[in-house]
Amino acid sequence: MREYFLPRKGYRVLFVIGKGGVGKTTTSASIAAALAEKGYKTLIVSLDPAHNLGDVFMIKLGDRPKKLAENLYASELDMEKLIKDYLGHLEKNLKHAYRYLTVINLEKYFQVLSYSPGIEEYATLEAIKDILMKGDEWDVIVFDTPPTGLTLRVLALPRISLIWADKLIDIRRKILEKRAAIANIQGPLKFKMGEEEAELPTEESRDEVMKELKKYRSEVQFVDDVITDPDKTSVVAVMNPEALPLYETIRARDALKKFGVPFRLIVVNKVINVSGEIPELKVKLDAQKKVMEQIEEEFRGMEVLKIPMFAEEPRGMEWLRRLGGMIVGD
Repeated sequence: MREYFLPRKGYRVLFVIGKGGVGKTTTSASIAAALAEKGYKTLIVSLDPAHNLGDVFMIKLGDRPKKLAENLYASELDMEKLIKDYLGHLEKNLKHAYRYLTVINLEKYFQVLSYSPGIEEYATLEAIKDILMKGDEWDVIVFDTPPTGLTLRVLALPRISLIWADKLIDIRRKILEKRAAIANIQGPLKFKMGEEEAELPTEESRDEVMKELKKYRSEVQFVDDVITDPDKTSVVAVMNPEALPLYETIRARDALKKFGVPFRLIVVNKVINVSGEIPELKVKLDAQKKVMEQIEEEFRGMEVLKIPMFAEEPRGMEWLRRLGGMIVGD
C-alpha cells in the first residue's frame, strides 16, 4: 500500500485535485472506498459545487456525513450554505467585538459581501478548517475538490491569511497603545451602550478585537500546519492523457511547491491500451503517446499511475473498490 495514503500523526488528509471532467470525483470515491475496505475509518467530502459524488456512489448525499459502508462516510457541502454560515459567523463575531460601533449597519454590509470576489475561497477554507479540527474522529479524510484554479486559491489562503492576520494584529496593538497613552492623560475612555456607559479596553487581554484576531490566526496556523505536513497531508492530481490537463497539472505542481503542500501522486485516467494498429484510433493514440512522454519527462522522480479506459464508467461500490485498489495498492 502506498505510504502516503496511510494515517500518520492521528489521521491522513488527501486532497484530490484536477481539471474539470478528468475523473477527479471517481478517483476520490475509489480511494475512499478502498481505504475503508482496508479497515480505515474514512470520510470523503465533496467541496465541488457540481456535486457528482452522490452520483458516483449511486446514493443521495447531504452536508452531514452519511454512512455508506463499513468505515466509509460521505458528504457533499453546499456552497451557498457554506457562504451563508461563514458570513453569519463573521457577523456575529464583529457585532461582539465592535459593540461600541452600533451606528454601522452590519446586515447590509454582509449582504453585499456575500457577492464579493474571493468569498467562495474563504467559505471553503472555513469548512475545511472545521472538518480538520474534528479530524481525530477519522483515520483518513478525502477531499474531492473543485476544479484546480479554485482549489489552489483555497490552499494558498492559509499563508496569505497569516500575513494579513499578523499585519492586523500589529495595527490593533498600535491602536491599543495610543488608547493607553490617552487614558494615562485624561482617564478611562468611555463609550455609550444604550443607556449604559462602558470603558474602551487599552490592554490586549481585555480587547475583544485582539482576542478575535489572535483566535483567527491560531485557527489559520492550524490549517497551514496540517496541509503542509508531509506526514499528514497528500495531494493526488488526476488528469487525462491530453495536453490541456497536462499543462494544468504542471501549474498545480508549481503552485503547491510554492505553498509547501506535499504533492505525491499523479493518476492518469482513461489511458487507451490496444494491441495492433487501429487506423481509426491512430491520431488519438499518437497524441496520447506524446503526452505520456511529456508526463514522464516533466514529472521525473514522481509516481505516475496509469488507469486504463474502462468499457463502462466506474460507479457503485464494487467498481469503486476495484479501481481504488489499483490506486491505493496492496
